[in-house]
Amino acid sequence: MNANNQFNRAFMKRNSRENLRGKYGAALVAVLLAQISSALFGGIARLLSNPIISTVPANITPNRFNTNFDLYDKLRAVLGDWIETFMANRLLLFALIFLAIVLGSMYSLFIGNMIQIGLKRWFLRASNRFYPAPSMEPLFLSFKRGRYMATFKAASWKWMWLFVWSIPFILCNILVFTPIVLLIDAYRTTGASNISPELIDRVLNAYGLPRFFYSPGFFAVVGVVMIVFMIILQFKRYQYKMTDYILADNPHIGTRRALTLSKLMSKGLLWRFFVLDLSFAGWFILASMFICLPGISVIFVMPYYEATWVEAYKNRRDYLVACQELTMEELGYVRMWSGS
Repeated sequence: MNANNQFNRAFMKRNSRENLRGKYGAALVAVLLAQISSALFGGIARLLSNPIISTVPANITPNRFNTNFDLYDKLRAVLGDWIETFMANRLLLFALIFLAIVLGSMYSLFIGNMIQIGLKRWFLRASNRFYPAPSMEPLFLSFKRGRYMATFKAASWKWMWLFVWSIPFILCNILVFTPIVLLIDAYRTTGASNISPELIDRVLNAYGLPRFFYSPGFFAVVGVVMIVFMIILQFKRYQYKMTDYILADNPHIGTRRALTLSKLMSKGLLWRFFVLDLSFAGWFILASMFICLPGISVIFVMPYYEATWVEAYKNRRDYLVACQELTMEELGYVRMWSGS
């Protein structure tokens, strides 16, 4: 049995549309609940990690909103003092950014992953066209006693490996952007009129950096390596993508077994997984063009997207069962009658 011949994108998308018939409203509610739960802390983390961008934009004028002049000036003064405090105390700024990253990662590990797996579970329950939409309970089943630790360990195992594969990409980012940030900082603090060779020499001497850090060849090589590792990381994401669906079926399947099955399900199909994602690009671009709901309108495409990936998972799951690499009982299903 050829795995590639089994993966029919048009068939899966058609099935997902049929499964959503009469259930789209409930599916939209499920997506909204998951997105809101995931964004509650994510928004706070982004606010903490980017205090400058999060403040009132400089191009907002009091006349535009009929704001009281005195109140506006006081607000700008307070925000200005706040920004200057962080810019003057870089240790405090870096500590705040680090805290935001740590808290965001902890939230993603302990809560966000559970909700996303719950969302997969909901769409799995809704993937039978002959049954009505399930309640919202499957979204939060991962938090139930007896399920949470098993789900957490397996999801963390996946997260750990994704982090390991992202280390080269992170290091390349540091190598590319650190010299740029140091140069911009020197340009701002010294009041230089332009970025001159003398300013570059000053930065090199101040921080003890080798001269090739500012050579075009360095940026070209590191940029190419960064792109390569970015592609590798993306394909690793596709390789581990089915882990969440497996855990949605059976959180007790085992930490390593879930990841192993995900690799088997994606074997030889990483490019097709990418093309499946790419096939939604038009929908997401069209949704994002709605002026009345910028950004938010993308949510309306998510039920279709999630339902299609559930069909992709069911396709790969059934393929492994047919190849006797997996049994439905291992995924937590109960056989209702014995086969002949």
